[in-house]
Amino acid sequence: MTIFSAFTAWRRLLPGAFLALAGLVTASCEKEPFDDHYQVAAEPGFTTINTLATKYAPGETVPLSVAYNPSDNLKDITVFQVVNRQDSAVVGTYPANGQLNQSTKTFTQVVPYVVPTTLANKTPVRVDVTMNFANGGKRMRRFTYVVGATPTLRFGTTPATYRNGLAATAQAEGDIIGYALVINEGGIGVLPTPPATSTATLFKNVDSLAYGYRNAAGQSFRLGVVAAPSNGAATNRTVDVVVPKGTAGAAINFYFTAFAQTQFATIVSAPLTVAQPTAFASLKTGRVSFGPSSTPDSLAFNLRTALNEPAANPATAKDLLVSGISGGSVSLSAANGTRYYKVPAATLATGFYTTATANAVGNLLYQNATANLADLGTVAVNDVYAVRVRGTGEVMLLRITGVKPSSAGSTGRVKFEYRTL
Repeated sequence: MTIFSAFTAWRRLLPGAFLALAGLVTASCEKEPFDDHYQVAAEPGFTTINTLATKYAPGETVPLSVAYNPSDNLKDITVFQVVNRQDSAVVGTYPANGQLNQSTKTFTQVVPYVVPTTLANKTPVRVDVTMNFANGGKRMRRFTYVVGATPTLRFGTTPATYRNGLAATAQAEGDIIGYALVINEGGIGVLPTPPATSTATLFKNVDSLAYGYRNAAGQSFRLGVVAAPSNGAATNRTVDVVVPKGTAGAAINFYFTAFAQTQFATIVSAPLTVAQPTAFASLKTGRVSFGPSSTPDSLAFNLRTALNEPAANPATAKDLLVSGISGGSVSLSAANGTRYYKVPAATLATGFYTTATANAVGNLLYQNATANLADLGTVAVNDVYAVRVRGTGEVMLLRITGVKPSSAGSTGRVKFEYRTL
């Protein structure tokens, strides 16, 4: 037998030995250079090392597991750790006791690894997980991480904004409340490129932000989740929550939980007693007149006083005025911060004008504020507008009841009615 044929036969008797040779040499030395870019290719019998995060907190248990073939005759698993490119040590050796996965026909074993509680923020760590087989072969897989802080969460200076413009005591089922949150206050999510440094705390990524409410009995109900709200850096986030159905008359608290792998931070709002919707208290009427025979003092209207606003008065009180006449069409606008949203016909068909509460009108205005709040424009009989008065939380509901064009020098007019608090 030639030397080459003997060598080939010996190799066939020891499958995996040569694939593991580099891992055997590396694992035998306890003082190794730290290499962030080191990667080990997948090898037969060692299919997973289930750790995906790049940042872990002191004391955190890393969700680490490995898989191997039943025929590999695994003896044990060694975990080797290198801290800050200097301190290296074997932190654990664990006998093989994997559980058979029937679908993959491989054994899976959880490997305990806990981030040392003594490590300072921003410390780089390398972990080598080595599988030791009964025939002396070894296979190794490596991962690295940086020590990051557990996420923090608090409410902003103004914790809650009531989107319908009503008071906290007037919030009812279906109302929208914006909660201002501060995630990882003062922190960073990525280390600066050397030689630059930072004294700020490095925080772990926040994978998700879940929110819900708790009732008086302490039961929790999830309402929604925000995906990946922060990469670890300080983040201000406002989350709109909807007051849930079935809570009228009850006191509830909203909770917010920031999840970062196996860790989380939770804050709870002040209690909110869910009220009944606020009905509009009165119905008022008004008109504006225009044309050569009309007085200039009839062109504008003050929705708060329910009176026409004299032409000489400041624009701040002119909530509705005639801004254009073309043929038989009349356009209305506002000279101040009052804004209007034209209620769609499909919504009006449900009886919205006669049944809507101040809560419903406030919610409608908020949900359409970005693109659709403007002046009234060209008006027609039975047009209905949700109204936010002068940029405040005050809301109204206005319906056009008559339009008379001005022709041949006659006086034209627009008549309307509106529901107010």
